[in-house]
Amino acid sequence: MIQALVSCANIVPPSGGPRDSIPPYRIFARPKDSATNIQPKEIIIAFNEYIATTNIQENLVVNPSIKNTPLIESKLNTVRIRLSDSLSANTTYRIQFGTAIRDVNEGNIAQDFSYVFSTGNQIDSGKLQGTVKLAETGRVDSTLIVVLQPKENDSAIFKNKPLYYAKLNSKGKFAFDFLPFKQFNIFVIPNDYNKKYDDSTKYFAFGETPVTVARNQDSIRLYAFQAYPKGEKKRTTNNKQAKRNAPILKFLRNLDGKEQDLLHPLQFVFDLPVHLNDSFPILLTDTFNKPVNHFIVRIDSANANTVSIEYPWVASTPFHLIVPQHAVNDSLQNFLTKADTLSFITKPNTAYGSCLIRINGYENFKNPMLLFTQEDKVKFKFNIQQNLLNIAQLPPGEFQLKILEDANNNGSWDTGKYGFGNAPKQPEKVWILPYKLNIRADWENELNITINK
Repeated sequence: MIQALVSCANIVPPSGGPRDSIPPYRIFARPKDSATNIQPKEIIIAFNEYIATTNIQENLVVNPSIKNTPLIESKLNTVRIRLSDSLSANTTYRIQFGTAIRDVNEGNIAQDFSYVFSTGNQIDSGKLQGTVKLAETGRVDSTLIVVLQPKENDSAIFKNKPLYYAKLNSKGKFAFDFLPFKQFNIFVIPNDYNKKYDDSTKYFAFGETPVTVARNQDSIRLYAFQAYPKGEKKRTTNNKQAKRNAPILKFLRNLDGKEQDLLHPLQFVFDLPVHLNDSFPILLTDTFNKPVNHFIVRIDSANANTVSIEYPWVASTPFHLIVPQHAVNDSLQNFLTKADTLSFITKPNTAYGSCLIRINGYENFKNPMLLFTQEDKVKFKFNIQQNLLNIAQLPPGEFQLKILEDANNNGSWDTGKYGFGNAPKQPEKVWILPYKLNIRADWENELNITINK
């Protein structure tokens, strides 16, 4: 029977005819698709044309999971699946091929092709659907997977491979089909070899309560976070070479030519972490070298390679910055090549634009903050306490607007915690708004926005 199907299945369009745009489809399966009361060791599926398989192991998903990965072979227009595991009784199994199967002639993909069978007397029909976003940015990471574990086993996510899992599409959507009508604990983890939450630097999300499988459940929203972000690789330094070339402290300034931004500190960024020498202080002065009041020199809290000079800058004002040779040292006691006096002026008010934003819907958020971002990095943030936000100074450029629900009202995004000795805590959430704001210098910019969860 299979040989007859193979011999007549190679459909080739006439030369010069229209391009084949139809993906391959199943014309035969043994056992038949959606069969019940079976415990197959081998499954054969035939298609209407010659096929090829690519990245089969990356695409293959078997739900519920089995101990040993099925052996998949393809030849001409058939796929042969060999199962070596003993299957659970009264269980519906689904074998999904993702984008692995395509036709030979045009490469048309049999998108999300799957085969279903049951070891019991019925095919389960439960569904779960929802969306996963990254809590800090509101973006989608389609490399993550959604995992279902038994409700009765709270430690399964740390120890066991998933009972069921589903991949995300490019919009962060996931879908489970053919589930039993039960309750499960639901999680999000990376699609790595372990498929467990065994590292608190991994992206992770969890449902606060077990989910109940229904015939059409599409209300699940999960927000992935890193409890502890992965640390950057430390630079390796040849100590002998560094000392032989001392003094070697090199740095970059964040000045725009000779102009200082009104909205940020003046910064010096070094190759290595540094510390300040109190015996030789850095001084911010007027043009007569008289120190001004209320300036602060500190090592940046987020980056020990950066020295920040903070001051309430006034537009179009000249300054001197006096930097002694030994004002800054690194861990090897290297210092600057020479003392320096830096002359600069602050930018004029005309270098900035103002912005008036009318906001609807902010009352539905707890402690909402409006974020101005570029490449997912927060450049400016503003508390929303009324429906009118008047911002006097913003630098020119395009900003993506987002909303942070600052639950603890500390002015910044906070990550979540789960396990590893921590009481469960959901991360704060960020929503991407369908608005971009293009600020022009010396221009009054206006925008009306409506925000929704």
